[in-house]
Amino acid sequence: MKISIEGLDVVQAALQQYADNTVEKLSQGVAEGCKIVEDEARAKAPVSTEKTRPGGPHGELRRSITSKSEGLSGTVGTNKEYAAYVEFGTYKMQAQPYLVPALKNKQSDVIAAIKKQFMGG
Repeated sequence: MKISIEGLDVVQAALQQYADNTVEKLSQGVAEGCKIVEDEARAKAPVSTEKTRPGGPHGELRRSITSKSEGLSGTVGTNKEYAAYVEFGTYKMQAQPYLVPALKNKQSDVIAAIKKQFMGG
């Protein structure tokens, strides 16, 4: 007995297009979510003053915060070597967290951005 199904290639192509569109939508949501966290981290990042850092420069950490996303993953951070010391503190300096709180504060907004892209609304 031989069974053949006509039009299966059309169904397979439609399913592949749906999968591709889903990944693209989720990727856009991740990128938007990263930008939300980046903006919050910039707002929360401490800025040195003349009192804490005479002669400046001031605001380098804040300006260095960026985000990038690729596919279904994203990163928010900075290239400043001292950023972890500011975030977590040292035995000489109290922590001044800005990245972790940014993510925690904006978690629901990130989820909403991903849902919005995925659901099309």
